[in-house]
Amino acid sequence: MTERALIRRPIVQPTEILTQLQTGQLLVVNGDRGNAIIICHRHHAEIAGPGAAVGGSFVDIDCRRVIPIGKVSLVYPESYSQRQKAWLIRQRWNLFTQHIMKNHVPLDRANHLLMMLYKYFDRQLIEQLPDEIIAQLIGVLPKTIRIMRQSETSQQQQALQNSELVVAI
Repeated sequence: MTERALIRRPIVQPTEILTQLQTGQLLVVNGDRGNAIIICHRHHAEIAGPGAAVGGSFVDIDCRRVIPIGKVSLVYPESYSQRQKAWLIRQRWNLFTQHIMKNHVPLDRANHLLMMLYKYFDRQLIEQLPDEIIAQLIGVLPKTIRIMRQSETSQQQQALQNSELVVAI
């Protein structure tokens, strides 16, 4: 960590992460692939994966809740190039969700988001996330996420029954 950092150790606890984001200090999500945080604002939520910038004096000061996905921590970027790279990564995560939101059909949006989340993160971690939080990422109702999750579960059960039927024959 650098001498300019307000806190010189990685920030791990969700309450501590929230407090640091609200101070306006720029931090970076530290962790491996499969780790991220969801930053909940008043009317929407954003996801920031490994290497993404969070905080800053204009972006996340108004956040109300932070939900870590996996084993994530926040660290202080030590150089201008690290800060610049972190902002580019944050923009990339925002572009992922914006691309999904171009679809006007809420069920399709929910399906695409869940597919993306399952691709990048451990399925069990995503299944533990509340429907309300996932819905805020793409502007759909929590019920829409619930429907897509139930649909996927029933499809998996049907596939399992079909494979058992093939084995029995």
